[in-house]
Amino acid sequence: MKKLVTPFRVGLLVLLAGAACLLFLSFVKKTGLDEEQSIAVHAYFSDASGLGLKSRVQTAGIPVGEITEIRLEGTRARVAMRIDRQVPIKKDAALFKRSESMLGDYLLDLVPGSQEAEPMPEGGEILNVMDRTGMEQTFERMNRIAADIQDVTASLREVLGGEKGAGNLQTIMENLVTLSETMDRTINGAGEKLTAVLENVETLSANVRDLASSQEGDYTQIVRNIRGATEDVRDVLATVKQVLGSGEGELKDSVASLKQTLARLDVALTNVENISGKIDRGEGTLGQLINEKELGEDLKATVADATDFVGRVVGVLTEVTLRSEYHFNQGGSKNYLRLRLIPKPDKYYLFEVVDDPRGVSEETVVQRLPPDPDQRELQTQIVTKRALKFSAQFAKRYYFATLRFGIIESTGGVGANLHFLDDSLALNVDLFEFSAQNKDYPRLKAYANYSLLGHIFFTVGIDDALNRPVLDRDTLSVEGRESGTRRVVSGRDFFVGAGIYFTDDDLKAILTAVPLP
Repeated sequence: MKKLVTPFRVGLLVLLAGAACLLFLSFVKKTGLDEEQSIAVHAYFSDASGLGLKSRVQTAGIPVGEITEIRLEGTRARVAMRIDRQVPIKKDAALFKRSESMLGDYLLDLVPGSQEAEPMPEGGEILNVMDRTGMEQTFERMNRIAADIQDVTASLREVLGGEKGAGNLQTIMENLVTLSETMDRTINGAGEKLTAVLENVETLSANVRDLASSQEGDYTQIVRNIRGATEDVRDVLATVKQVLGSGEGELKDSVASLKQTLARLDVALTNVENISGKIDRGEGTLGQLINEKELGEDLKATVADATDFVGRVVGVLTEVTLRSEYHFNQGGSKNYLRLRLIPKPDKYYLFEVVDDPRGVSEETVVQRLPPDPDQRELQTQIVTKRALKFSAQFAKRYYFATLRFGIIESTGGVGANLHFLDDSLALNVDLFEFSAQNKDYPRLKAYANYSLLGHIFFTVGIDDALNRPVLDRDTLSVEGRESGTRRVVSGRDFFVGAGIYFTDDDLKAILTAVPLP
């Protein structure tokens, strides 16, 4: 019985080893990525040497897939792969064949592609393939370099080979030695002289530059004098030509005329000399302008200031606005003529002429002598009359807000504008008439403007919002009787209106289109 146990154990061990081997082979043969976890793609290679089944496909050095099949289609190798679905592979993905070691094993580097590209479909083809990389390209480059070196050495052998080439090489070396010795002697011998010459040239150029900059005006005058003298000489030559071409009877007269011309030339040259001397001594306006540096600088500054002033005046943008508002309680219209001067985009000057139906209120003191029994001796009278009002304001813009101050409707006041929708919508507030005798609070006006079509705007708002409405019949006349009208002289009132505005370019277009008589 003991003799059968040992063979049985050996046989059982052999069976277990065979089963383990078969299980290992089946595991190795089966791919590590199933269809649910991976996507099938393929690519065509002109050279698939070094690649095999289960060769790695990696991205950034991390394995992301493996080769599942390699077969020949035509003259190219079709390589099928399975790539992990976690890798966002796109249609513009690229494959690079790279050597894994010096033993000839290769792997594939996968570039998934750009984010903007479309996703790679199941069974799609990777079109960007680089299959000649790594050691093969290195060997090809080395072969080309070796060929170039071989060509160079062959050329050198033809030129320098044999006794003739050796003689030529020796002659070249001797000439180089002789040339270097000659250059050394020349440089050592002429170094000091060359330095002195360069110093003299530098000194001379500096002197010429200083002389030219300081005497620029004199040179200009000299050129003018030479031009005048040349014209006189031209006249003399013309006279001499007439003398030589005339008859003998006119010779004496021609000679006399020549003497007179020479005399005039002498006088002209003397005058030129005197003028140039005065200019050189700084006499006269022109001499002071040329010789006095401060006067020239003052003149230059004056011209610059005048140029800057003219540029600012020319650059001022002008805007003219016509606006009308209908006040409901008043039952009348309030009209504006506005002029805006805009020197810069962030500030402007505003001038207005206002026709206000409420008019202008004036307070007077009336003294009755002798006073009536039922009246005081001194009485205060407030008279409201229709008159034009004027506004003059300075405005400065900060981002979306514009602040204003100055005279608003003939009284001191302040204002503000808030701009929205690319300045199409503006919310405006004006506060003025701080010392009006017939009001409890200053006059507050708030309104909104909406622009459209480039030149037209509509407005809606409230005027004198802080005070109660006061009719004209509530204000006593001089005799103490109530007036028969119901015109609003102060207090809140709602209004709507519209307006139109023009700029410089619009006004120029209108003026050029108007026919002239």
